Amino acid sequence: MLQPDQIQEHAERADAEVREYRIFGPPGTGKTTNLSRQVARAASRFGENAVLVTSFSKAAAAELAGRDMKIVPDRIGTLHSHCWHALGGPEIAEANVEEWNRDNPSLRITAAKKQSKLDGEESIVGDEPSSTEKDGDAWLQQLNRFRGMLMPPAGWPMALREFAAKWTVYKESCGLLDFTDLIDKAMTDTWTAPGNPDVIFADEAQDLNRMQLTLIRRWGEHANYFILTADDDQTIYSWTGATPEAVLDPPIPEANVIVLKQSYRVPRAVHALADSLIRTVGRRQKKEYFPRDFDGSVQRLSGNGWSSPDYFILKTTEEHIKRGQTVMFLAPCSYMLAPYIAVLRKAGIPFGNPYRRSNGAWNPLANKQPGSSVNRLLALLAAHPAMGAAARQWTFGDVNLWCQWLSSQGVLKHGAKKQISATEEHLVASIADLDRIFERSALDSLLDAFEGDYMQLIDWWRQRVAPSHGDHLRYPLSIAKARGPQALAEEPQVTVGTIHSVKGGEADAVFLVPDLSAAGDAAYRRDGPTKDSVVRLFYVGLTRARETVYICAPESAKAIRI
Repeated sequence: MLQPDQIQEHAERADAEVREYRIFGPPGTGKTTNLSRQVARAASRFGENAVLVTSFSKAAAAELAGRDMKIVPDRIGTLHSHCWHALGGPEIAEANVEEWNRDNPSLRITAAKKQSKLDGEESIVGDEPSSTEKDGDAWLQQLNRFRGMLMPPAGWPMALREFAAKWTVYKESCGLLDFTDLIDKAMTDTWTAPGNPDVIFADEAQDLNRMQLTLIRRWGEHANYFILTADDDQTIYSWTGATPEAVLDPPIPEANVIVLKQSYRVPRAVHALADSLIRTVGRRQKKEYFPRDFDGSVQRLSGNGWSSPDYFILKTTEEHIKRGQTVMFLAPCSYMLAPYIAVLRKAGIPFGNPYRRSNGAWNPLANKQPGSSVNRLLALLAAHPAMGAAARQWTFGDVNLWCQWLSSQGVLKHGAKKQISATEEHLVASIADLDRIFERSALDSLLDAFEGDYMQLIDWWRQRVAPSHGDHLRYPLSIAKARGPQALAEEPQVTVGTIHSVKGGEADAVFLVPDLSAAGDAAYRRDGPTKDSVVRLFYVGLTRARETVYICAPESAKAIRI
């Protein structure tokens, strides 16, 4: 079998019949590292302008770009982004739905942020409906899925055909293209990939649907060669129309298929369970795949299910944190995570989801908004010695943040908040400045609190914060009290999310909920592709673990048998 670094030489041989190469990278085998090396070799051979890299999301593309591959930056991006630029930057229908929503109130569509969608950030939200989802969103998702699978309209449900007809009329009357149109139109209007590259790389190809892969293969026929990097066993974005068959078909010569064999993440015990599970699916690429040289463990928990997490889970999480390890709480559905989130909040354990920062429930400490409770608390503590090397003098920007939530009476002088907000944020707030802002007794008590430990300063502030803000402070205050103020600014060791949300991620320990939704259970109990899709989802969940998987107690009979 061909080795990864032999692809370029093989492709340039006179007897190379097929331009397509496939690199299959099971979990933890260094697929991204291998791909970046392949891109660097191609750029060295053909030039930095002659290589095109496409990935499912901007985050994945950015990771590749950060590997110093020495190709032109605009040669790396999502497939939708490449198509949008190739078609001259058309107006996007999903970002311009005001008129549609006015004329079709029963089929309203949530307006998409064009750039986020082009960057792939809104493509992996999951297959369960959002609480803010409108009726038209589900129809549009189904339409995109059927189109992406290249399913002829004659095979669509009648109601979907009626929706599609209305949507098409709207787009054409307004001169808009939707995101599926970008791919569809690129197939008819472009013969070669943007810039006519000599080599094309498609990362995370198992996440692309048949229409998208058809376009890449069409472009690839005009390149010297093209490489799909994928793992069909991790095909879990079914709502986009992605299927293993889209990657595995058509057949190509065995010499053009490379399998990365060695995992640098998954230990023996977890690998054995995951491997036995994935072998139950129907069609898949045959792979020789080895665990890393570490035993690891799989522990099956008894007791309460996901709706009532028990003390053992909290105690075990704390032990992993104390050892400096990372932890993931994973479930197939987001509602199953709510009880774990409640337990983590109550215990003052920081958590987040770096793979889905847009989800506020999973990222309560995210400080994108300057006025978040976390940023206000950090602004208060910025000058305290407890912040260690990060400690600095208060600026007016800091004072403005933590003063905005104060009850003014007996604390701030008349017009103080207006005076603070009118002062340039970067200027240092001196004691004299504070004296002009605070009532004398309040300033004296503030300075006394500052001289004590950081909790005295926090208590001074908390006691004077307007009651309406109290609930927002409860969780960050519990973290600061239990783990010190710097824990508010550090990346949490605990990740919470659906299995879909963390594909590509890893943690030392994984708590995995085996329960399924009613729809998931129905799919699991049917043989064939629907059952296989559930199996692949849990295969991804298991293989996030570097050391230990805890399989939580099932809540009911609606659970996968792992």
